[in-house]
Amino acid sequence: MMIDFEIAEIEAANRFKQLLNPRVDFATPYIFYYDETNNIKTFYVRENDFNYIFTANFVLGGLLHQGEVPNVQPLIDSFKLQKTVKEVKFKHIAFGGFLDCLKSHKLSLFFRFLKDSDLFVHYSSLNILYWSIVDIVDSAIMNSDMAMQLGLGFSNRLKNDLYKLCRLEIDSVIELFYVFEYPNIKSDKIDDFIEALSDLFEGYRSLPEFHFGLESLRQILRESKKKGELAFVMDEKDRVLLADMTQFYLRPIYMFKKSTHIFDNEDSIREALSQYRMLDNGIEFMNYSFVDSQDSQLTQLSDVFIGFMGKYTNYRNTHTIEDIEMDINSLSVLQLQNLKLFIEIINKSDQKNPAFLHATDSYEEVMKFGRISEIVAKK
Repeated sequence: MMIDFEIAEIEAANRFKQLLNPRVDFATPYIFYYDETNNIKTFYVRENDFNYIFTANFVLGGLLHQGEVPNVQPLIDSFKLQKTVKEVKFKHIAFGGFLDCLKSHKLSLFFRFLKDSDLFVHYSSLNILYWSIVDIVDSAIMNSDMAMQLGLGFSNRLKNDLYKLCRLEIDSVIELFYVFEYPNIKSDKIDDFIEALSDLFEGYRSLPEFHFGLESLRQILRESKKKGELAFVMDEKDRVLLADMTQFYLRPIYMFKKSTHIFDNEDSIREALSQYRMLDNGIEFMNYSFVDSQDSQLTQLSDVFIGFMGKYTNYRNTHTIEDIEMDINSLSVLQLQNLKLFIEIINKSDQKNPAFLHATDSYEEVMKFGRISEIVAKK
């Protein structure tokens, strides 16, 4: 059955974003190329673990440009790949973990070309664990009149602290989710779920970095107990934390409706998007297409950028800023050069249009990019 997706209301939200930041631009027509990494399709909890590694973000994105397609042949030639290679992939450019990838001369060629060209990068980055827990906070806030008045900064602080706690207590969280069939908690189990979750706070509530967030959340969860509901973690599928990724593919299509979106050919994505009819004030529009990556050099180069982004998010999510600073202090000249180029490319795209870079992630993780930039700038 076809689902009509009307974007008129989203337009109003876009205008609000532009008021908050005048550099945000959804109107200019760009050509976006896409690839993705860590496309888990479905994320669910099992008895002792999740069905997929949760420390690396799902990242959808790639390169984009305005107007004429830039000539990227000189870059591809500079990689000096074997004649048998039919298309450029991230694995041809760099391999290993994030720090190993920074040792690649080919990655340096790629980043330098991006920095000096008319190409920009874009991404939607999803922290899977963060996504899985934010509905607890939103449900609790909805049950508290006081919390409802405290705004976005307050709810993000609670989400951030709950995420940090879940990272530290991941085995207990997995057990909790499994036992209570989260995010489909039955109404007669709400009290027990809140008690069990609040018990996880105990070892952390007295610590200064956790005190405000966890204590505030504990208080508003008590209000939820009285009401006997947590609206957003009931009436879902047992233990399915993320049913599919379609909404993340739809988002850039409707946000940048005047742009052209070129996705890498994948049957499951093509099929999912074909279920939706995109409408703008009742008028249908179609601004996306699929290509075979072998026929599209910019799709291939998007694979390189997104592959690197996947490595970056996995590294960032599994290291404290103190660990990261120690690692940066021991980088080789080439590694440091590549890290600087990566930062410059992200900043170049952010300067062009902050809307190119979208993250559903915890404050804790997102802020690491700024801290990394500060540490690298001193080098």
